[in-house]
Amino acid sequence: MEGPHKGTEMAKRTREGYLAELLDVRAKLEDFLQQIGGGNLSYYKEIAIKLRILYCRKSGTNPLLMAIEDLYGFDTLVAVRWNMHEAIDRGLLPASLAEGLVFEQINSVVTWFEGGQLIVRIFEALDRPEVLYSDQRYSYRHIIEIAADKMGGAHVDSTVPQGDLALHSQDLLIGGLPVAQRALFDTARASVQLINAIQGMVSKAERYPFLRPRQQ
Repeated sequence: MEGPHKGTEMAKRTREGYLAELLDVRAKLEDFLQQIGGGNLSYYKEIAIKLRILYCRKSGTNPLLMAIEDLYGFDTLVAVRWNMHEAIDRGLLPASLAEGLVFEQINSVVTWFEGGQLIVRIFEALDRPEVLYSDQRYSYRHIIEIAADKMGGAHVDSTVPQGDLALHSQDLLIGGLPVAQRALFDTARASVQLINAIQGMVSKAERYPFLRPRQQ
């Protein structure tokens, strides 16, 4: 017969197990970022796989961050700014500014925890069409999933759309990196910062403005 605290002990181990997995993702991201800093650019694929685990639903399984939020009772919030077309739609900018616009990246993930015009859940921010390139808009989630699932992360897919390949080309560089690689690099850096904060909150009861406890 199970003891009276069996269910509580199982839940505790589950929470600790998920947290250990989260900290392992952080350790891997830190290692991959260091490898890239040393010139080994193949680690962008490894970063994409870890980011997919952290943020993307796969085969009906919630992303790791969402599982952690549910187990520890909080939501992750980020600050974003309107992109050009959103600002135009709200009458904040003249429509003429969008004429001939071929590239825009208004919200870098590295500013998510600093400030903006709108506070949203991190999963909503990941789905925002933040990157405009050659008349197409891409979300960070899309960039992560294409790199992880179709460009040598999980496997190589010969059907990668030309637009997605263009994001990895040397034709347009941001801080010396192609658009997609810059997005992956910055998302990894921001994710390490986020995981540090989550560990501080659950282990030391530290408070962070972008980690909002859920109402009981």
